[in-house]
Amino acid sequence: MFVRGKLVKTRYRLSKKDTKKLFTEIHTQLGSGVLEKLSSFSSVERVETRLNFLIYLFEGKPILMERNNVLFPTVLYAELFKEVLPVVIVDMGAVPHIVNGADVMAPGIRSASKPFSENRIVLVADEEKQRIFCVGLALMSSDRVFSEKRGRAIKNLHHVKDKIWDFLLSVQL
Repeated sequence: MFVRGKLVKTRYRLSKKDTKKLFTEIHTQLGSGVLEKLSSFSSVERVETRLNFLIYLFEGKPILMERNNVLFPTVLYAELFKEVLPVVIVDMGAVPHIVNGADVMAPGIRSASKPFSENRIVLVADEEKQRIFCVGLALMSSDRVFSEKRGRAIKNLHHVKDKIWDFLLSVQL
């Protein structure tokens, strides 16, 4: 799993100092709830990929990613954070578009588990089974989403069946 090769540049265990820096960044970007969930893991590794993103392994599990200095959970482990990060429910008509890489549009949003502000990481789930299938960055606050009901609301950072998803599944076998 996650060995150097075609798609993996480097993989190494973080020092205590680097782990502390990462945890500070997690607290800043994702909040204390996410930090609390991750602080119980004893080993943290960093994987640099040739696909221009980093993966952070917590006890060997690809739980967090970093792309363009933005930390966010992988879809594979997003369920761990559904109590601490906002979960946005979208109607079923929006799902195929989002899975093809489209951003989440405000009219497709049905509800949110908690209020969120602009530039915050949110989890996106389908209306029918409430499964998380996308992780995104809020482009507007929840108040604005529900008052205006128009425009791009969430930037699609990572979703099922994207190249990151395929990479994570291929190296987990």
